[in-house]
Amino acid sequence: MFEWNKYPLLRILIPFVAGILIAFNTDFVFPVWVLLIVSVLAMCSVIALYRFRTYRNRWVSGVLIVVSVFSFSLAYTQFFINKGKPSSVLVENTDKQLFMATVMEAPTVKAKTIKLIVKIKEYKRFENFQSANTKAIVYVQRDEQSEQIAYGDKLLFHSYLNEPSEPKNPQEFNYKRYLSAKNIHLQAYIDAYSWEKVSEKNGNPVIAFAINLRNKFLKIFQDCDMDMQEYGVIAAMLLGDEDDLDPDLLRSYSATGVVHILSVSGLHVGIIYMFIAFFLRFLERTKKQQVLRFVIILGTVWLYACITGLAPPILRSAAMFTFVAVGKLLDRRTNGYNSLLASLVFLLILNPLQIFNVGFQLSYSAVFGIVWVQPPLRLLYKAKTKAGKYVWDIITVSLAAQLLTAPLAILYFHQFPNYFLITNIAAMTLTTFVMAFGVAVLALSFWDFAYEYLSLGLKYSIKLMNWIIVKVEALPYSVMGNIDWSLLQIILIYLIIILLLAAFFYKNRTCLFQGIICAVIVIGMDMYKQLTVNQQQKIVFYSVKSGYAIDCIDGRNSTLICDAITANDPQTYNYSIKNNHIYNRIKTTEHIANQHFIDFHGKTILIIDKPIHTLALEQKLRVNYILLHNNLDISIDVLQSMFDFDMLITDGSYSYYRLKNIREQCAKKMIPYHELKNYGAMIVK
Repeated sequence: MFEWNKYPLLRILIPFVAGILIAFNTDFVFPVWVLLIVSVLAMCSVIALYRFRTYRNRWVSGVLIVVSVFSFSLAYTQFFINKGKPSSVLVENTDKQLFMATVMEAPTVKAKTIKLIVKIKEYKRFENFQSANTKAIVYVQRDEQSEQIAYGDKLLFHSYLNEPSEPKNPQEFNYKRYLSAKNIHLQAYIDAYSWEKVSEKNGNPVIAFAINLRNKFLKIFQDCDMDMQEYGVIAAMLLGDEDDLDPDLLRSYSATGVVHILSVSGLHVGIIYMFIAFFLRFLERTKKQQVLRFVIILGTVWLYACITGLAPPILRSAAMFTFVAVGKLLDRRTNGYNSLLASLVFLLILNPLQIFNVGFQLSYSAVFGIVWVQPPLRLLYKAKTKAGKYVWDIITVSLAAQLLTAPLAILYFHQFPNYFLITNIAAMTLTTFVMAFGVAVLALSFWDFAYEYLSLGLKYSIKLMNWIIVKVEALPYSVMGNIDWSLLQIILIYLIIILLLAAFFYKNRTCLFQGIICAVIVIGMDMYKQLTVNQQQKIVFYSVKSGYAIDCIDGRNSTLICDAITANDPQTYNYSIKNNHIYNRIKTTEHIANQHFIDFHGKTILIIDKPIHTLALEQKLRVNYILLHNNLDISIDVLQSMFDFDMLITDGSYSYYRLKNIREQCAKKMIPYHELKNYGAMIVK
């Protein structure tokens, strides 16, 4: 069973993570210096009381250590968050300003823009430049000049800076929170005439070298005789460049449960580690040779981490392999759990907000599953052949990783791949070949004869892997989608998995009964939600970019009425509406475009998108809601003379000045009014 004394870092990690979660998710504000004093005093008390420690009062030291770590974590996370927050002058200013910024990451090329992560160093205020130190996302209009922007360039640009908006629709992805977890709080758009490059090579020389090396490697792959799908796979898999991944192919990899092989992670670092260790196996005779081997292996692993962009999964893997290699060099057996915990503590000290990265969470969940669950599963069956052993190892690794990552994947992506075992066996096998061919192509690119045949092997191994993935996705019931589980249910499901595995591995009946109780609670919560959605009746006016979308929800059925542009824009549905449909467990949706009158369970909606004139009516037309569309310039007096309505609504097509005019007229006449563009969605139950 579990023994705390074997995992000392776990006692530190739990209060440390608790401090990060509280500091980020609440409005908790306390002076950093006070928290640091509490942390230091608690740790000093532990040292002072060490002489008087007995078995009975040992809990006192434990509590003081928890208090010390928790206080330090709160202070450190608060400091980390506040260090990246922009000054109130930058946030509150509504005019264009002049900014000096340095490009912090390799630019991302999009269809019409170049996406940059920059650190703003200075801004002009009252004819003088003021210092600043905050990160921002900047989208530069794409042209020949902007395509030359590189990491480390210093730019001078004239633009608006604004904060990302909060979600405007129910269950919509919180982009502002996503950026704040990266310590980015501002964004801007720059046209082609509002910026210029001031200087180059202002970034970290190691990162600049790694990025230039990656670009050279990408050029080698571009020169291979591959189509864009194949190039996108090898660029993402080996070098961490996901810009050229085909969206349809990416969806297929996600739906079949092998999207992880397209993101550089522990699997890829492990393969590189094994390659280098294999070729340097002759350096094991003396201690000096072992040290040299250690330096070369770790140098290669961390260079590879830099080349692939230092993403959280690669950082985690490189850190873990570092701890394992150090332990091996010191002739100490390394515990897999402690290596995992050490790498986790190390990375959270570097950046505590990494814990909110989805890839980071999935990566650690997968590795924990492999370290804990896979060894006992592997012992359940002994294969008699090498091929059988290989297949059984892949099955147990896939089961272990999928078991611990599935709840998180369902929480974030609302789907589960039913054929993940089939695709993992094929993908894991072919990934080794793809990476081997890829590394060989890069290493022997100077030798034309070898380069030609190796690139051919690389091309067809990727082509075969893509073909298998697409074919499996096309099978019936390949994906169980639109799964709606709350955060509490996910926590309980993880508890169920851990308790049932503990009951199975350690023959513990108590864990079995506790797991069953948790399962009953989860089922009860799901049944209650099902009863609730079966009886729901509501109208949702969504806030969409340039039009309107009205959802009439009756039980698990929906009628979605949109303007023509919104109806033909799947991106709007996926971003603004789909998550709410999943949350409300909508089973069928009927799409209707350009309908002007809606009557739903006694509530009437009139959509006006063309000019109207006053008509002499004996009696006003009665409607509950009037929705104005198409940036229509209309008199409120005309509307009042013709209609008896409860509320006026304007959609996303309206300009700032028209909205201001309508807002003032409604306020003057005491008319209930709602702006979907600025105030977000409106729900009528």
